[in-house]
Amino acid sequence: MAMVLFSIVALGTSCNKKDSTPVYVSIATIEPGSAITGGFSVVFDTGDTAYVTNSVEVSNQVTIEPTFDNQLRAMIYYVMEEQEVPGYDAVITIQGLRGIFTDYVRYITDHDIGNIADYTASIGINDGAYANDWITLNFTFMYGGPSSKEHKVYLVYNTNPDHAGMFQSMYKDDGYLYLELYHDSDEDGTLYEYTDYGSWKLRSDLGIDVNQYKGIKILYHDMNSDAADTFVMDLSDNAKELKIE
Repeated sequence: MAMVLFSIVALGTSCNKKDSTPVYVSIATIEPGSAITGGFSVVFDTGDTAYVTNSVEVSNQVTIEPTFDNQLRAMIYYVMEEQEVPGYDAVITIQGLRGIFTDYVRYITDHDIGNIADYTASIGINDGAYANDWITLNFTFMYGGPSSKEHKVYLVYNTNPDHAGMFQSMYKDDGYLYLELYHDSDEDGTLYEYTDYGSWKLRSDLGIDVNQYKGIKILYHDMNSDAADTFVMDLSDNAKELKIE
């Protein structure tokens, strides 16, 4: 799948951990470290920041290029350290890392995504959360045919008059921010099921203040019901972290 930026990378570290040391897994934001520390740091969806003891070592083994407002989303496997570093809420050592699909929330008129009305392949949304301008979804779609196909998934802000498009009739004046999820399967087959995570950033030029809404509703063509459906994310004072299966 073109959506996978890089595979899970098991990282050798210089520290010796006891077998009983718990390893945690989270989807988090990778940001460049300071000019002094180098490497990178981590921001969890709770808002907590973490100093990474082996970030330079990890950067030497894996190409990490934060490109979305100088950020990148990844699934990280890590252990908690007892030490403290000023300016950070936690100190962690990364044991493994896997990039997840990362993109901006697009305007429906973005020139580089083609004709969005053609992207009608079904998709499933299993779970989702919003935190720190990132919308993260666990999604599923079918794939597999005679030749390899490239799938694309776009999360779109519909600025057409009266939200014209395939989901127009589903819009309501109910205090929610509405976004539309499109799946371009490139006419791939449906032999196998593919499930993964993706994160889309609400870039500033969309002019959206999520705090002015009760939550986010994502409109999509559901693969299970074969009909248009709505996935609802209610916002709260505390950020929600996705449970990683």
